[in-house]
Amino acid sequence: MATSTSLELVEAKPQRKPNVTDIIPPVDFSFLRLTNVQECETQEPRDISPRRPHPIKTTVTHENGEKKYISRCLRLNNNKFTDINNLKPLAMSLFDHIGRIGWIDLSFNLLSTIDPVLTEFTNLAILYLHGNNITELKEVNKLASLKKLWKLTLHGNDIDKIKGYRQYVLSTIPTLVNLDFSTVTKGDRVTAGTWQAFNSAQRSKRISRD
Repeated sequence: MATSTSLELVEAKPQRKPNVTDIIPPVDFSFLRLTNVQECETQEPRDISPRRPHPIKTTVTHENGEKKYISRCLRLNNNKFTDINNLKPLAMSLFDHIGRIGWIDLSFNLLSTIDPVLTEFTNLAILYLHGNNITELKEVNKLASLKKLWKLTLHGNDIDKIKGYRQYVLSTIPTLVNLDFSTVTKGDRVTAGTWQAFNSAQRSKRISRD
C-alpha cells in the first residue's frame, strides 16, 4: 500500500522541460519528397497538431497581405535535396524575421557539402545534418563562424567513419555542448584539445621540411 510520503515523491517528479518546438511550432516541410528547396514555396507546411489549434499565434499578416510565420525552427528533413542554394530566399519568404531562426533540420537528405549559406543564420543554435552524403571533414570548417551553435548532428555521413572525427569537429566548433545527440564531456574537450595541438605540431613540421 502506498504511503502519503511515497505519493508525495511521485507527485514531485520533475516534468520534461518544453523545447522550442513545444512553445512555438516549427515551419515543417519534412517528408515531402522534395528535390529542390524552392519547391517549398509551392507547398503548405505540415500541420503538427491538426486536431487542436496551437495556443500561441503562429503567423502574422503584413499590410501588403503577406503572411509570415512566427517561428524559430525550419524543418526540411527527409527530402531529396542535393543542395540548399535557395535556403535564404526561402526563409525570407516564409519567416517574419529570419534572425530569430535558431534551429534548422536538414537531416536525411542527399547533401554532399555544407553550404556556407547556413552561416547567414547568425542565431543558429541547433543544426541537424545527419543522414546525408558529406565525405570531407573540412566541410565542418564552414560552420566555425556560428558562435551560438551548441548542438550539431553529423552522424550517418561518411565523415563519421574518419579517424579523429569527433575531435576534429569539437576543436573546429568549440561552442558545441552536444554532438550527434551525445553530450560533450570535459574529457571530450581535453581529448579534442590534445588532438588539435598534436596535429598543429605535425603540420608545422611538414611546413618546415618543405
